[in-house]
Amino acid sequence: MPRDGSGGRAAIGYRGGVGQKRAPDPPPAALEPASPHALDAALRLFVAGFVIDDKQAQLHKRLLAGGRRSEALATLPRWLAVAAAPLEGADRSPAGLRARLGDLAGIRIAEDGAGRTTIARALELGRDAASLFIADSGAAALITTPGAPPLLCSRLAARR
Repeated sequence: MPRDGSGGRAAIGYRGGVGQKRAPDPPPAALEPASPHALDAALRLFVAGFVIDDKQAQLHKRLLAGGRRSEALATLPRWLAVAAAPLEGADRSPAGLRARLGDLAGIRIAEDGAGRTTIARALELGRDAASLFIADSGAAALITTPGAPPLLCSRLAARR
């Protein structure tokens, strides 16, 4: 017990703001739209490096046009020519993925369009949506599918 006669009560105090609601986080910034040329270039890199030969042209066309994009995104994992590792542990969070890969920039393709972002932001946006993130270098990709762990693909992995 403290010698000030307080019985320890004075040492336990509440600081201002405790128990008060904090200000909400600002809404996430909208993605910068990807130009048709940038989207086409990213898809060319992706299909050449990650998709089996028989499906490259078909997936490129469907992901580029948008008319059957949601179907193409949903079936994408089965047409991969490289091993894809499900994200586990800390890597399943945007902060963990950012710590592992840095602010890897690229294009995120979803049913509603395509835009420029980072891989961590693409993971955050893809929580409950089918999407594909293609790094600008073409060396990495991230695939999200509702109800399944996100898949990280790397061209450094051995081909199937």
